[in-house]
Amino acid sequence: MEQKFKQHIASVLDFTSNPKLLLAVSGGVDSVVLAHLLSKCGYTFDMAHVNYKLRGADSDLDESLVSETAKILRVNLHTAIKPIKPDASGIQEKARNLRYAWFEELVSEHQYDAVLTAHHADDQLETLFMRLSRGSGVEGLSGIRTKNDFLIRPLLPFFKEELVVYAKTNTLKWREDVSNNSTKYLRNNIRHNVMPSFLALSSQTAANTLESVQHLQETFDAISAQVNEIKKAWENAPDGIRIPLISIQDLQPKRFWLHHLFALYGFDAVEVEKLLTKHAGKKCVSATHELLRERDHLVLSVQSNLNDATDEVYMVPENGIEFPVKLEFSTPNAGSKTTANCVLVNASKLTFPLVLRRWNTGDLFYPTGMKGKKKLSKFFKDEKMSAAEKKNQWLLCNEKNVIWVIGKRLDRRYLADDLSNTLQIEIV
Repeated sequence: MEQKFKQHIASVLDFTSNPKLLLAVSGGVDSVVLAHLLSKCGYTFDMAHVNYKLRGADSDLDESLVSETAKILRVNLHTAIKPIKPDASGIQEKARNLRYAWFEELVSEHQYDAVLTAHHADDQLETLFMRLSRGSGVEGLSGIRTKNDFLIRPLLPFFKEELVVYAKTNTLKWREDVSNNSTKYLRNNIRHNVMPSFLALSSQTAANTLESVQHLQETFDAISAQVNEIKKAWENAPDGIRIPLISIQDLQPKRFWLHHLFALYGFDAVEVEKLLTKHAGKKCVSATHELLRERDHLVLSVQSNLNDATDEVYMVPENGIEFPVKLEFSTPNAGSKTTANCVLVNASKLTFPLVLRRWNTGDLFYPTGMKGKKKLSKFFKDEKMSAAEKKNQWLLCNEKNVIWVIGKRLDRRYLADDLSNTLQIEIV
């Protein structure tokens, strides 16, 4: 297993230099094995552990074992106590949200290149069944990605049984979470009551199903590429993104493509399809956006009441924007570098269209060259900006996150890793 892991992770960690890694460790066999494999393969990494105080003394024993493991492997350990009430609803989702928010803070504060988690092949199969039971589409059924934003999951090719054998062979210590036996959680219910019968169908069932998940991932990637191609016909304007009806009215199957084009903005494919049959002036509204029917266009705009400073909100497609700030997007060359008017960002972290807007009360970002996060109001004060300068300051955003305080400072969450996956954004 060690040799297979070494070959696999070398292909996954495709950084140009030695990456700075953070490993999430619960104390269970999966994450303990991953910690030892990383150490044996010579990778430098730190560890992070969250204690939710859900199981009393057992939770503290988990933390103690993780601390002992960190000492044995001679790695730094970050710990956090984030209590969750045992009788709270949605415990697993709350725990997940808490730890991933904390991981993101650690990435920003300590400049980690990636966070590694110990999801494995059994998790992938269980996730598929969970999402099947919820009626997920292609994106959901494509399961857990090996790489997703700053997260990397290097154990996805390995089954739980392989990890346990490795742990026993190497006399590793780990903790068993007794809550994993409770079938009140959907994942556990599937693990204990569905998977045994399903996997018993044949010796190839697991491998064949994982191959199907891979096909679904490739299918979704192809859909995403086609969606981006369709959006090239969409035009930015002061009132929003103008969508020529000719670019979408003949798509087949129509609801399928309308879903993939507009779900990001909170619209249901059925309501968009109905809007296409309406007269000019009709519109549909989601929680965040408006879609207005004109004679030969749809106009997609951010709801103005989402911005408490001004109604000036513009969506920025992949080919840049001419007004109110001319931003040019391009592929950088070897001599490109970040300046006040030009930034190099990690293209894989962007979801188009981006949003260009003024700043709002409460906006914050993770400025390059600083630790932690900072409210824009405090950043502006430190920059000694006048009231007029603050009022006229533009932000380039990725959904709700600030990418760039334009002309001032880049958010370090979007710093480019290397030129191969980098977008250059420049004020022209």
